[in-house]
Amino acid sequence: MARIDRVDWLETFISVADLQSFSRASAALRCSQSRVSVHIAELEKSLGHRLIDRSRYPVVLTEAGVTFLEHARQIVKSLAWAMTELDQLDGTSRGHLTVGTVPSISAMFLPHVLRDLKDLHPGVRVDITERTTQELLGNLLDGTVDIAIRCDSMISANESSSVEPMWGEPIVAVFPASHPLAAARGSISPEELNHFELGTTGAPNVGIDPDMRARFDRWGITAAQARYFTEQPQTLLNLAKVGVLVPVINILAYDSCDHSGLAYRVVNDELAARRVFLQWNPARPFTPAINAFLDVMRSVPHPRGTVPITQEDL
Repeated sequence: MARIDRVDWLETFISVADLQSFSRASAALRCSQSRVSVHIAELEKSLGHRLIDRSRYPVVLTEAGVTFLEHARQIVKSLAWAMTELDQLDGTSRGHLTVGTVPSISAMFLPHVLRDLKDLHPGVRVDITERTTQELLGNLLDGTVDIAIRCDSMISANESSSVEPMWGEPIVAVFPASHPLAAARGSISPEELNHFELGTTGAPNVGIDPDMRARFDRWGITAAQARYFTEQPQTLLNLAKVGVLVPVINILAYDSCDHSGLAYRVVNDELAARRVFLQWNPARPFTPAINAFLDVMRSVPHPRGTVPITQEDL
């Protein structure tokens, strides 16, 4: 009778099957590619069947692999639930998870979550990875992250059951404190922005962040007016300090940087607010560590200047 000695053999097999790649599975599991190969070889040896056809690219499952895959998923899922029930006996949560988000949220919100999580669930360890909101969706699908805090990108119908709204975040225009508009009260209209050279976040060979580009298009702001962009909000604020440009960024990015000598005005366009939401992969079961993280996260107050949103806002 076949004997499987290690659960991580099953987890590795599931990852290779889902990603159709030994290298991508290696990245998702945060281990070497040689270890992935050893796990698959040991599992196949124990079962007495070839599970993966390595001669094709991307790799595909053999008939035996297809048959075994759902059993492997059920075994891993059942074990996770068993651990959950055992932890509930003494009220202790343990384990590890990876949370992916954008830099301003990891800087301004997650430290408060992790402080409370450490106090309430010292057995839970969290890794944080910072990516663009578009990259985070791919990370959820390939298992690189367990939970993602994303923003702005449109939610498709088949994603709606795996998202939870968190907050809306104003977009602000930033001026030197000595600028006449810095002293004015209230918000600033999108039309007023047309009088300035603007800067915002973006990346080389990609350009301005797609969601910010959509805002600029709605406001009638031309590419010539917004030709400055950088991946670092602090660089934008430093350029504002010397009068080169007017940054247009989200309020958390502003608060996460050194903004001494600057002031902001909220852009008067409710539809322009950045929508922040929690997302997970519904194909992957929640572990006790994930549940503990989510419970704590939901109890932490949202950052300054943000407003509640509902599912209809996504």
